[in-house]
Amino acid sequence: MYQQFRFQILRLSASFLLVSLFCFSPPVFAFDNAKLFERANKREGSRWTLSEWLAQKERNKLMDLWLAMNSPSPYEFMLGFSYNNYQSTENQTTLEYITTGAVIQAYAQFLGLSLEYENRGDEHENDLSGSINLRLLGNSIQSTHLSIHFGQRTRTVSDITPRTLLRNQFGQISLQIYLNPFLGINGIYRNYLPTNDATFGDVTGQYTTGGLFIDFKAIRILGEWYEDIQKNNGSSVSPEIKRTGIKTGLQFFF
Repeated sequence: MYQQFRFQILRLSASFLLVSLFCFSPPVFAFDNAKLFERANKREGSRWTLSEWLAQKERNKLMDLWLAMNSPSPYEFMLGFSYNNYQSTENQTTLEYITTGAVIQAYAQFLGLSLEYENRGDEHENDLSGSINLRLLGNSIQSTHLSIHFGQRTRTVSDITPRTLLRNQFGQISLQIYLNPFLGINGIYRNYLPTNDATFGDVTGQYTTGGLFIDFKAIRILGEWYEDIQKNNGSSVSPEIKRTGIKTGLQFFF
């Protein structure tokens, strides 16, 4: 009798233990499995593979190609033509003339070269100027910028025998300011260093301009006031030749 009762107690205890295991163990195992999968997913996400590296390398090549195609070129060019209407005053005599001129500029980033030509056939003169340009402020010739220049002007005077060449080195500062995306103002001041000639003596001078321009994409329409002063100390020539006028023109940017 006692052994039968003891056997019943053991059966009940075993049943209770099995019920407890089935009731409480699954959440514990589920929790452990979730943590395990979470750690596995993290390792998978940070895993480095050769295929991903090759794909990233290909994407970088495409990005570099896009940047190369869409980045602005470091090289800039400008070609300009002008029509000049001016008055020339010499020995208190003023005469009016019309001339034409041309200018070429080429830049590689902030360093550039300029070449200018003006033909004053009615006065039997022409000017050829070249300069090296250094842009101190601004990122292009078609933006707000400040530049300094150093060069030489060769003035050919043909109505004197023999023909005279006046070679003046010069320093120049130029400023261009955009008032809005299409409209701007500009100015130049140039100082000519002395040169000596048998007829004109010591020759110096200044050149000053100031004007307004309008841009239509890569084309510019401009109008400028300018003054060109040549000072001489030769005994047989006028001590000062002053040319003052209006310059209108077109410029093309590349």
